[in-house]
Amino acid sequence: MVKRKFYLVTVMVGLVFLLSIASAGCGPGVPEGCLTCDQVWGNPVYFEEIALFGEVSMLGELDCPCFHLTSGGDSITVWYDSMVEDNGTEKPPVSVEGIANGDQVVVFGELRREGKYVSLNDFWAHRIKKY
Repeated sequence: MVKRKFYLVTVMVGLVFLLSIASAGCGPGVPEGCLTCDQVWGNPVYFEEIALFGEVSMLGELDCPCFHLTSGGDSITVWYDSMVEDNGTEKPPVSVEGIANGDQVVVFGELRREGKYVSLNDFWAHRIKKY
């Protein structure tokens, strides 16, 4: 049973990876190789870097160093600072200089599971690129 689950997870991760690099965009206006929020929710993969495309909102309006990213009719909370692993290791902050609400961006980062310092399905940014 464990082997079967491992195989299934491996296949799913591989499919997401192939879709993210092989797709010619994920719809109108979506950069090649990027996923939209609804695609991530349709097949969430944790702790692997992906490129996530969407529109920034709530930047500077939330009680956290985070914002909402929306695309494909869904949204994800993106953290750009105060990202702390369960063992206490702090991830470096990511600059949001030049980014404003309403901007379209590509966020390179990873979807996270619930932990000591993180909520389920928070997205930790590694890099943000204005599109």
